[in-house]
Amino acid sequence: MTALADVLLPEGTRLLHIGPHKTGTSSLQSALHRARRTAAGHGVRYAGPNRQPLRAAQAAAAIGSPDALARPIRPWHKLLREIRASRAPRMVVSSEWFADARDDAIRRIVDDLDPTRVHIVITVRPLASILPSQWQQHVQAGLEVAYETWLASVFEGTSALATTFWHRHRHDLLVERWAAAAGPANVSVVIADDRDHGAVLRTFERLVGLPAGLLVAERDRSNRSLTGPEVELIRALNVGLGECRIDPSVRLDLVLFGAAGHLRGRVPARDEARIETPEWAVARAVEVGREIAAGISDSGVRVLGDLESLAANTSTPPTRADAADAAGPTTWPDIAATTAMGVLLATGLARNARADLDDLGWPDALAPTRDRQAPANSPALNALSTPRIAAALSARVRERFRRLARGPRADYPAATESGRRGRTTPEPSVHPDTAELA
Repeated sequence: MTALADVLLPEGTRLLHIGPHKTGTSSLQSALHRARRTAAGHGVRYAGPNRQPLRAAQAAAAIGSPDALARPIRPWHKLLREIRASRAPRMVVSSEWFADARDDAIRRIVDDLDPTRVHIVITVRPLASILPSQWQQHVQAGLEVAYETWLASVFEGTSALATTFWHRHRHDLLVERWAAAAGPANVSVVIADDRDHGAVLRTFERLVGLPAGLLVAERDRSNRSLTGPEVELIRALNVGLGECRIDPSVRLDLVLFGAAGHLRGRVPARDEARIETPEWAVARAVEVGREIAAGISDSGVRVLGDLESLAANTSTPPTRADAADAAGPTTWPDIAATTAMGVLLATGLARNARADLDDLGWPDALAPTRDRQAPANSPALNALSTPRIAAALSARVRERFRRLARGPRADYPAATESGRRGRTTPEPSVHPDTAELA
């Protein structure tokens, strides 16, 4: 383990942060993006125009794989031109998508960045913390599988998602792959501390010689993890949309960019249930964590942080109530109304606005911000661009759900059979060949 005072990288270094996912990457990228002008004054350039070079990283990671045909290489070459043209003493490139690269792609990335100048940085966290975070992210993207079922498939290696999970999060093997290409002396492992979310930022400041406190994570609820009740509602929505055979791209708009995106802006109650990992899975995660820590220790790379913490139990203590029971009568109307508003907004926003925001890295593509104007050719977005309109609609929908939760009013007669006789339920206009979201 290296003392933090000795970690400053030499001038001319191109620091490549490869993630992986769910290791504090979004907070770090947000802090680097916000501080890019000030950092430049201290001789540090943050590559790319956005929070992360998403397309470039995906293209580079796909080199030599069957997925390469779907990932045009131009964004990677464009990023390389920026890096090579820069005269900044130190360069930082960050994207968790680099962690998906296989051996051939890793060697190509290291060669493209110049093996004499590149330094690989890998951030890692205990598996017990990563598991619920990764599952709820998959649910937001369309997964219908319950948490414990997903956990079983991950530890048994019985699904494609399990293969992807371990490629990213078997961190000792991830370190081994990149150390084989760049050399152990050119790899640093930064251990994230769940008790101190600023620890990774302070370490990066020392790596590139920035003043302490310059990197500040943005307080952005749009990238928070969902609570237990929230994620279960999204999963139920996925199941319903799957049964209706809704087009996968439409589902992504309605759920990830609509319902889930709007839920992330909600402020949960302090006592709202979090995602709870069962004891058997925590025990397996701790066991694998010990193996990961031992592998990293033996790799010869530089370790910054508490390596033993990778075998820690950082999960939420289990309770008797499940996620559905833990959401009380006051919570459910709020969650349901927020979700409904997200879907409503997505029907007008995602179709028109998402294409223009597609090149922006997570979480930039989720919604317009003060710094980014809405597309001029989006009538729905323009019509709903005033926060007051969305807030008013949300309040009315929320009140409607609260009334439903309380039950029918005594002075409001139930609908009679004759009153319903004239109503018909239209069949969903979905083409029978539409593929489900995997």
